[in-house]
Amino acid sequence: MRWRGTFAPDAGNVQRARSLVIQAIQDAGLSIPVVGDVLLVLDELAGNAVRHARTDFTASVTIADGLVRVEVFDRDTCPPALLGFDEESTSGRGLHLVASIATGWGWHTAEDDTGMPGKLVWAELSTDRPDRPDRSSP
Repeated sequence: MRWRGTFAPDAGNVQRARSLVIQAIQDAGLSIPVVGDVLLVLDELAGNAVRHARTDFTASVTIADGLVRVEVFDRDTCPPALLGFDEESTSGRGLHLVASIATGWGWHTAEDDTGMPGKLVWAELSTDRPDRPDRSSP
């Protein structure tokens, strides 16, 4: 299964991409926690494209061979960075979240379908990961 969409650099389009992905993967048989993780990764990667690249972005989700791969392409070649943050920071945690739930993530320079340069940021998640423990319990 593969889904792909291209969006203008608007924060509302991150939510639009999320809604379209939910529709596309609902019949893929993924567990609710995995779907949640896919949406979190998509939110973070697409949100970074809107906030930092400020260009159109293309998001894709592919499910194959026990993995879900989320990719976001934007037309900015600056690499993504895991930033340090303190407890009072209101931003800078997105890639840390992605790195903590993904089985792997990375980026590389790429070109879009028209030959425009940019970068592709990706993350992979296992389709059969065990549920994380409930951290709200004492």
